[in-house]
Amino acid sequence: MPFFFVSGLYQKLAIAAALSLAVAALCGYLAVRLRRREDERLGEQRRAHEELADSDRKYRDLTDSVPLVTWIYAVGDRSDTRLVSPQVESLFGYAPGDWDGELLERIIHPDDRERVVREVAAADESGTPLQTEYRILARNGSVVWTREHARTISKRDGRPLFGESFLVDIGELKRIEEECDGLVAAERAAVADTAERQARLDLLREVADLASSLDYKSSIERIAGLVVRGFADWCLVDLAEEGAPLKRVAVARAEAGAAGAPKQEPDSAVVSVVSSGSPRILPELGTTFNGQPPSFLEGLKTRSVICAPMRARDRSIGAITVARTAIGERYGADDLALVQEIAGRIAVAVDRARLYAEVEQRAEAARVLEHVADGILLLDRNGKVRLWNPAAEGITAIRATDIVGRAAVDAIHGWQDAVDTVPVAATPDPGHPEVVIPIETERGERWIAISGVQFFGGTVYAFRDLTDVRRLEELKASFIATASHELRTPLAAVYGAAQTLLRHDFALDEGGRDRFVSLIADESERLGRIVNEILLASQLDAGRLDLEAEPFDAAELVERVVEATRAYAPPGVKVGHSVADGVPLVEADRDKVRQVLVNLVENAIKYSPDGGVIEVGVEPHEGNVIFHVRDEGLGIPIDEQSRVFEKFYRVDPQMTRGVGGTGLGLYICNELVGRMGGHIWLESKPGEGSTFLFELPAAPSISAPRPAELGSRPQNVSPERA
Repeated sequence: MPFFFVSGLYQKLAIAAALSLAVAALCGYLAVRLRRREDERLGEQRRAHEELADSDRKYRDLTDSVPLVTWIYAVGDRSDTRLVSPQVESLFGYAPGDWDGELLERIIHPDDRERVVREVAAADESGTPLQTEYRILARNGSVVWTREHARTISKRDGRPLFGESFLVDIGELKRIEEECDGLVAAERAAVADTAERQARLDLLREVADLASSLDYKSSIERIAGLVVRGFADWCLVDLAEEGAPLKRVAVARAEAGAAGAPKQEPDSAVVSVVSSGSPRILPELGTTFNGQPPSFLEGLKTRSVICAPMRARDRSIGAITVARTAIGERYGADDLALVQEIAGRIAVAVDRARLYAEVEQRAEAARVLEHVADGILLLDRNGKVRLWNPAAEGITAIRATDIVGRAAVDAIHGWQDAVDTVPVAATPDPGHPEVVIPIETERGERWIAISGVQFFGGTVYAFRDLTDVRRLEELKASFIATASHELRTPLAAVYGAAQTLLRHDFALDEGGRDRFVSLIADESERLGRIVNEILLASQLDAGRLDLEAEPFDAAELVERVVEATRAYAPPGVKVGHSVADGVPLVEADRDKVRQVLVNLVENAIKYSPDGGVIEVGVEPHEGNVIFHVRDEGLGIPIDEQSRVFEKFYRVDPQMTRGVGGTGLGLYICNELVGRMGGHIWLESKPGEGSTFLFELPAAPSISAPRPAELGSRPQNVSPERA
């Protein structure tokens, strides 16, 4: 074989071998790549299976741990159970392998089964989620309230995959709801019971208000109308007048068109209740209603009846009957108690009205005594007070409720010591003697003139209050003594000076005669002031004093009074004035205002025995004008300040500080100021002096010009420079 042929063959073989090797290498490479891809695919599939198993495990762990039953079933077929959580056994007592829709339908409570089946079918047909509640009969016989939430789980493209349902135990929730419902029902019952009780209390209150009237017949008719307003269909009241048989006095019904009507006269059953004094209720308490209406009131078909006697002072005077004819509840024990209470109130009203009428008929004299001005005290044989009229209350400040029925020696202070001195006549003849005795009351000591008259049941005492008369007599006696003293002193001076002037056994020079003549003139003026005070007080008491109102300058009047007073002010007493700016004119009687100021200044001088400054002032105040007289004298005790304006009253009646007077000056001031439309008052502290102030109305819209002759005098002059 030629070399080139062999060489060519070897080349071909080499090329073929090389190609074979290349193909083998390529196949190996492709096999490796394919094996790698298969391994990757298997790995991904294995990972997917692992993830799916892990998700399934987590899902089962979740469904096994939550406190509910998770149930997976085929779409539209609840009997094909795919999965159910183990809680189904602990909740209902059935093993998961036994659970399906047929079992569930069998163990649903019979009262709920038909409804639940209908709801499940409707949800499957409409494709909507199901949410319902029902009771399941557990395997141990207990009833488990369950709430079911069911729906169909679908793919993203809408194709249904399976049905899913969750069963939750809501027994505790239902128990709480039942308790809440029970509480709400109890609350409503309590509210209704409270409303009913309140209505009954309102009924009793209205009955009590009506029963307080003495016109008991009209009140009974109105009470019967109240009773049928919401408590009864019929109300009848039968009453026995004194010495007369039982009579029907009121008939009321709830509806004007109610069937039937009671008799006009009381039934025998009502008469028996009145005679026995015991109430009746039909049907009787504790009995079973047999459907037959109780036979009690003739002419009415009643469903329930109460008849209660009306008793007063342990005797029956009538009866009240209430009846229900329409369909409604039977009367019970509470209703019986209410009717008995109403009967008692009516009985009290009737008895009180009859007693009042009896008292009116038998005590005409006693009614007269209620209006007499004398106090009347009636004691029985045992010394107890049986009558104490309003005049006696007014005189003694002892209320009749505090004394009637008690022994006089215990109720009237000092009666034991005074009763033996009171004259008691055997007959009520006029002119029998009386005695004046003191008694102690809350208002202090009172003096009464009292006498008594015996009668078959005890003693009647008549007394009248003489305290004011006695005080007035004492004041008059004090005034007479004071006036006598006040008059005696100037009269003695005038008489002594006149006798001295008439003597011829020694000669008087011109200066001596002038002094005695001046003394006579001063004391005569003093006598005139005293007499004028007495006459003015008499005119004020009699109402014969005429007053004139005209505008005048208050500042000018104050200055003139101060100037006139300085002329007779004793040594050590300085009188000044204080006039404020812008004082308006005063609308009053100028002379009477001047007299008031003079009286107050003289009073200030009298009560300044140790001297001091007396200031007379005037100032405007809220459209009026206030005058004041201020001193630095003795002052007035607080307990006597309220009496200084009384007639004849003097702060120093015993002349311990040498303060005299008739006790009429401040009384006249008070009367004059009051009659001029003003008022007067006092501010004082013992030992620090007193200030008397009085306010008078200002004249309208007129300013007070200062007089020309006083133009150079300053309006405000201090007392020290006066």
